Amino acid sequence: MSVAPREPPAEAPHGGFRAFLVLWASQTLSLFGTLVTQFAVNVWLARDLFPSPHQKPQLALALTATGVAMTGPLIFGMPIAGAFADRHDRQRILVVANTVLTALSALLVALALSGRLSLAVAVPVLAVYALAGSFHSAAFDSSYGRFVDARDLPRASGMMMTSFGLSQLLSPPLAATLVGLPALLGGAGRLPQWLSSGIPFAFAADGLTFAIAACCAAALRFPPHPVTPRAVPRESLLADVRAGFRWILTRRPFVWLISLGSLANFTFAPLIVLLPLLARDRVTADAAARHLPYEAVLALANTAGGLGGVLGGVVVSVVGLGSRPRTTVMAICLVVLGAGEVITGLATQVWALAAGMFVGELLVAPLNTASYALWQTLTPPHMLARALATRRFIAQSAFPIGTVIAGWIAALVEPWAVVTASGAVLAVWSLIQLASPGFHTLEARMRAAAARPD
Repeated sequence: MSVAPREPPAEAPHGGFRAFLVLWASQTLSLFGTLVTQFAVNVWLARDLFPSPHQKPQLALALTATGVAMTGPLIFGMPIAGAFADRHDRQRILVVANTVLTALSALLVALALSGRLSLAVAVPVLAVYALAGSFHSAAFDSSYGRFVDARDLPRASGMMMTSFGLSQLLSPPLAATLVGLPALLGGAGRLPQWLSSGIPFAFAADGLTFAIAACCAAALRFPPHPVTPRAVPRESLLADVRAGFRWILTRRPFVWLISLGSLANFTFAPLIVLLPLLARDRVTADAAARHLPYEAVLALANTAGGLGGVLGGVVVSVVGLGSRPRTTVMAICLVVLGAGEVITGLATQVWALAAGMFVGELLVAPLNTASYALWQTLTPPHMLARALATRRFIAQSAFPIGTVIAGWIAALVEPWAVVTASGAVLAVWSLIQLASPGFHTLEARMRAAAARPD
């Protein structure tokens, strides 16, 4: 059996790989802005709203609330966003989504400057921000692969994964600089009250990146929208959503792989949501001895993770994934990711915290590249946005669940213990999968299942 061939992406009329580079660079820039906003929100909570060590439970719950707001709608909106992207012009979706995100960033700037930004206001604004991001992601993830030849797809996927690492590497120091800009300009004594906080500068930078991304998406010529086979009737949007779920859930090898991704998101969520607490409280003595403020410690940890992500992305972009089955590559990457989380949780020194983040992010690019390459090559073109969005929904819906549980437990026990235990579970379970005989035939069974007609 063979998989239905993908429609060849248009080359010359749409700029081919050169156009992909423009799209990649502009959307990577908007990703930088998103991470700058996430960093600024964490600093705002830990430094401005709940600065006292005695407010650790309140801070943990606040980080959970904003974390869920910035991930929940993004993930749970994915099935609808994917079906919408399969039915409508993806270029237009990208332009509109980036424009909406620009407006939301401007709203955050206005709220911060006026002193009206509170946790109760920030959570719904960030939730709408995340929902717009789900439509952006659905359109972008199903578009960029159509700009390149099949032979260049791993390279393009590797570059996309590298962009996540680059954003993690460069966004924290940029965000720390923006947040600390008032101090560089002379502090509260020389500035008007409404400029005494650097948080609005970070939000403004995010809005600027979205505006640039919207202009670039509008200027490009996108490949034609995938044509739905005549045998497939045009149904409602909800019917398209159900079709995306049905295509995946009736193919058990795909479900097995997604379940591993769900576990990874569930167990990695505690590290992401509790890292600000680890950076503030777990390495306090070492940071004080090195005269490092909280913002610098948090930026260093995030930058180290970004450096690992960039290194892994560059390697996979240059040398590829080798001859190993993609599913085996993914399981090995998850073992390393779990080990990095354990190191981060146990760290009591700044360098160890940074080292754990580096190890944890090192193989994220190969992990996601292997996964994306499988889905891009096995999924019918007219189903691609729905399948990718449904896959992300099923796998990543575990992230906000893990975030809520981690925040709740961290309000009762030490956050480092939650992070360490989560990483250990991920590493051990992934090793068990590698030792399972059925796992070594998973990729072949996925190909057979994808070739089966509905």
